[in-house]
Parts: sequence; structure tokens; C-alpha cells
Amino acid sequence: MAESVSLAVLENLAHMAKVDFPTGYVVIAAVLPEGIEVMTEEQLVAQLGVTDQRSLGDQWIDLRLSAVLAVRSKIVPFEHNYLLNPHHPAFGRITTEPPIEFVFDERLFGQPPVR
Repeated sequence: MAESVSLAVLENLAHMAKVDFPTGYVVIAAVLPEGIEVMTEEQLVAQLGVTDQRSLGDQWIDLRLSAVLAVRSKIVPFEHNYLLNPHHPAFGRITTEPPIEFVFDERLFGQPPVR
């Protein structure tokens, strides 16, 4: 889950080729209820003393340290992606808004738009 739709677009562009993009793409916002803890990657590193990202993620899930973990985007380092922990007791309180259709602009793939 990205901090913004634009970050989600960049993350998708960085990780998928145009042929991999699904049709019927939608944006779905997660709604975090009042009082739900959002742990940061920095807090997690300080608490566990682990820096390997895979180990950090595995331990965060297994230890159920928070329902949400904010991790810095590698693409836009001052924005965040949010991981949701389905094993955390508060996870069930997270809701979503209705999906909104999203179409990637063809110019993102180096092609002029169809008129």
C-alpha cells in the first residue's frame, strides 16, 4: 500500500513491464481507524536490532508488533509504503474505501496517447 496514488504508479512502473500490467486496475484506499499503531521501519530496527529487510519483515509479522509498518520507498525516499499485518489483532479494524478505476497513461510507457 503506497502513501499516494502517484507513488503506487511509480512503484508499479519500477517493478513491472507494460505487458505485465493488469487490465481493470483499481485504486483502493485503506482506512486506518483511530488509535491503530503504525510502526516505522526505524522503530522496528531499533527494537529488534536487525537490519536485514527480509528478517525484519518476517519478525514483524511473526511477533505481531503492529498492524501497519511504514517503510521508506526506495524510489521516492521521503515517501512511504505501508505493509499490513493480517496476523495482528487490530488488522480486522482496517477498512477499505470502494475501488476506483485507474488507467495508466500510455505516455508512461513511452507511447503517445491514443486519440
